[in-house]
Amino acid sequence: MEVANTRDFQWKTLSPLPSRRVYSTLVEVGGQVFAIGGCDDNGVPMDCFEVYSPEADQWTSLPPMPTARAGVAVATLGKRIMVIGGVGVNQAPLKIVEMYSVDEGKWKKRNSLREAAMGISVTAKGKEGWGGWASLCAWGINAFWAMP
Repeated sequence: MEVANTRDFQWKTLSPLPSRRVYSTLVEVGGQVFAIGGCDDNGVPMDCFEVYSPEADQWTSLPPMPTARAGVAVATLGKRIMVIGGVGVNQAPLKIVEMYSVDEGKWKKRNSLREAAMGISVTAKGKEGWGGWASLCAWGINAFWAMP
């Protein structure tokens, strides 16, 4: 893994992730970086979930996601990490929403999306997660949602 210094954009090599993968998602919470899901060398979505400590330059494995997936949308709500959609082990988009509490160290299932989605974007505003995408199955129909 590498990180760029934002002042001069010089790249620095960090400790490698414990699990080799592609299509994972990273998010920062409380000064730590969390690596969420992704696909293994055979393209199979993974349930891995790991945290990086910049001070120690060390990765630690955390409780795996309840659902193996890759290409998820992620937003933080305080010290909670909301993981939305993605592609599952059957290579189909998912409706699943799961939330990890950094304080509790536990995953919880949340209400599912109405439509399965992968390759979407999400952001958080206050206590809500906002996201949207254009449906590939129904031309001209767009979905937009807010999740309290």
